[in-house]
Amino acid sequence: MKAQIWFRGFAEHSVIDCLSSQANYVLQRLAGIDWRGRGWRIRFFACLLGSTTLPVQASAEPINTLDRIQVTASALPTTPVAASQHITVLRREQLDAMHGASVADILAAQAGLVVDRGPRSGGYGALYLRGADPSHVVILIDHVRQNDPLSSRGSAVDLNTVSSADIERIEIVRGNASVANAEAMAGLIHIFTRRREESVGIFSGGDGLRGANIASNFAWGSDTLWASSTQREEGEPSDGYYQTRSGNGGWTHDFHGEDLIKYGRIEATGRYSDYRAFGFPDDSGGVENALLRTLAERVGNSRQFSLRASADAVGAEWSLQADNVLLRSDERSPGVAPGLRDPFGLPAIDSHTTYRRDELQASYGRALSDRWTITGGALHQRESAQLDSAIDLGFAVLPASFELRRRSDSAFGEARWQSDAWTLQGGLRHERSDGGDSATHPMLSLQRKLGEGHGRWGASLARSAKQPSFYALGHPLVGDPSLRPERALHRELFYANAADDDRGQLRADKCCLGSTTKPNNLAMRFTIFSARYRDLIDFDAGPPPKLVNRARIESDGLEWRVGRGFANDWRAQFEGAWMRVHDPVGGVELRHRPRLQWAASAGWQFADRRELTASLRFLGRRFDSSIPTGDRWLGSSSALDLALRQSLGPVELRLALDNVFDRDLQESIGSEIDGRRVRLSLQWGSR
Repeated sequence: MKAQIWFRGFAEHSVIDCLSSQANYVLQRLAGIDWRGRGWRIRFFACLLGSTTLPVQASAEPINTLDRIQVTASALPTTPVAASQHITVLRREQLDAMHGASVADILAAQAGLVVDRGPRSGGYGALYLRGADPSHVVILIDHVRQNDPLSSRGSAVDLNTVSSADIERIEIVRGNASVANAEAMAGLIHIFTRRREESVGIFSGGDGLRGANIASNFAWGSDTLWASSTQREEGEPSDGYYQTRSGNGGWTHDFHGEDLIKYGRIEATGRYSDYRAFGFPDDSGGVENALLRTLAERVGNSRQFSLRASADAVGAEWSLQADNVLLRSDERSPGVAPGLRDPFGLPAIDSHTTYRRDELQASYGRALSDRWTITGGALHQRESAQLDSAIDLGFAVLPASFELRRRSDSAFGEARWQSDAWTLQGGLRHERSDGGDSATHPMLSLQRKLGEGHGRWGASLARSAKQPSFYALGHPLVGDPSLRPERALHRELFYANAADDDRGQLRADKCCLGSTTKPNNLAMRFTIFSARYRDLIDFDAGPPPKLVNRARIESDGLEWRVGRGFANDWRAQFEGAWMRVHDPVGGVELRHRPRLQWAASAGWQFADRRELTASLRFLGRRFDSSIPTGDRWLGSSSALDLALRQSLGPVELRLALDNVFDRDLQESIGSEIDGRRVRLSLQWGSR
C-alpha cells in the first residue's frame, strides 16, 4: 500500500492586511442569505484574506478522510490510534456544544489539562499539560505556531484570546512531539479553523458573553476560495473583560498530470486576529484580593501568511512551504501592592513588543515497501524581536529595552517499519542556531497488536530541548545571553483496545460526546508516563536578580479514557489523569498541579434533531500563591454542565447551562469563575 505523506512544520504566516468584521458588521450581512439548490450561500463581502488556514495535508482526499489523519504528533502520516502519544481530538460536534466559549474554557474542561487563570477574569490563560510549564506546550493554529518568545511567561500562549466560534477541531497531543514540532517538549494543542462550508452563527450568555461568526467558500473548476470571521467578547471593563476578533482566508489550486507529477496543489492562506483585555495583574490576588484596583490592559494583534506547494511526483510526496508571522502587543500594568509574600510588590510597567518569524521548509517522503515508510526535511528560520518597556519605580522611571535576532536551521527524519503485529518507529531532529547552540531530538517507539479484538500495547522514549526565550536572553535587567537550552526526557507505556477509534477518542457522528463503539462494546486506553525536565529557566532573586538554568521538574502519572455505547442511543465516557509533579532538588511546591482530575460525560439522542448532553468535571486540590495572600491551597471543585441541541431545518439551536448546581470554581487565587450561567447560540449553515 502506498503511503501518503503530508508535511508541515510549526508554520508561521503573516497576512495581507484585513480587519476582521465586528459582530454588528456580520449581523448586517445576514440579510444577504441567498437560498439556492440544496443549500444556501451567504453573500459575504468581508475581506477574503485575513487568517491562517493551512490544510492538514495537501491531498485530494475527501474531507472526512482528512479529519481522520493526525499529522502533528509525528512527521510521518499517522492516526491517533496509531500514534505512540495519547491524543484526543475534539470534533466539530463537541465544539458546537460550547459555541462561543474561549479555547481556555474548552481545554480547562479536558481531563489532565489545567488553565491557571479564570477564563472570564480578563487575565492571562496559560495551559499546564502533564504538569509541565506552559512554555513547553506548543500551540498551533492551522499549523502556525502561536508561542511568543518575547513573553515574560516564557513563550506561553494566552488561550483566552482565541474563540471557538470558527474552529473545526482541536487536537490535543499529550507527550513529546519535538521531532515534528520543535519545542513541543510536553505536547501540543493544534487548532484547525473552519473552511469549505457556509455558515452564520450568533451566541450570547451570562457575564456579558456575546459574539458572532460567519464563513463562506467559493469553488470554480480546480480553484477554491474561502473566508471566515468571528468576534467574541465577555465580561465587564470594570473587573475583567476580553474582546477577540479574527479573520481567516485562503485560496487553493489543484492540478493533475499523467507523467512525472500525478497530483499537485498550490495554496495561499492568511489570518488576522486581534484582542483587547482588561484584568488584574498576575500575582495580584485577582478580583477578591488585589489592593490596587486599577486593571492591567493588554492589546495585541497577529498577522500571518503562508504559501505552500505540494506534489505527488516520481513515486514520492514533495512539499515546499514559505511562511511569515508578525506578533505585536502592548501591555500596561499598574503593578502589585506590597503584601504578605513580597514586602516590595511589583512596579508599574508599560511595554511594547514586536516579534517576526520567517520560515522556509522543504519535505520529502515515500513508502519504500509495504513495510517501510520514510520521511525527511529541512527548515530554515529567521526571527527578530524587539521589546521597549519602562518600569515605574515611583521615584524614577527605568527603561528596559532590547532587540535580538536569531537564525536557525534544522533537519529531521523519521522511519517506520510495520509487520502484521509489530510497529517500530524512530525519528531524529537536529537544530543549530547562529549563536552556536545545537540540540538533537531523538525518538523511538514500539507497538504490538495483541490479536483480533484484544487491542495493542506500546512504549516510547524521546528526548527534546528548547532554546531560551528572547525575553530570558535579552532583558537588560534579568536576562542572561549565556542561558542554556532546557532539556526533557519522556517515557510512556500504554494499552488500548480495538474499540478506541482512529480519532483518539470515543465518538458518535451525531453526538457532541461521541463514540463509534457498537452497543455494549467497552473502549479504553490507559497511559503511564514519566517525564524529567532539566536546566529549566528560573528566577534567582540575587542580588543581582537574574534568570538562571537551575530548576528541575519530575512528572509521573496515569491517564485513562473509558467509554461505552448503548443500544438505546446512550453514550458514556469517563476520562481522567492522576499525576505527581514535584521539584526533586529544591522541594518547592509547584503551582497549578493537581494530583487528580477527571471528567464524566454522557449523551442521549432523543430524536434525529434533538440531543441532550451532560458533563461532570472534577479538579483536585492544588497549590497557588499571590503577593497579598501568600501561599494557599485551592480546594477541589466540581461542576455539572448540560446542553440541549435542537435542529430546525438549516438552523441549529443550542441551549446550555454551565455549572448547574452553582458550585464555587476557582482556577487561581481571587479569580473565581461566576456561578451558574446560561448560553444560547444559533447556527445557520451547511457543512
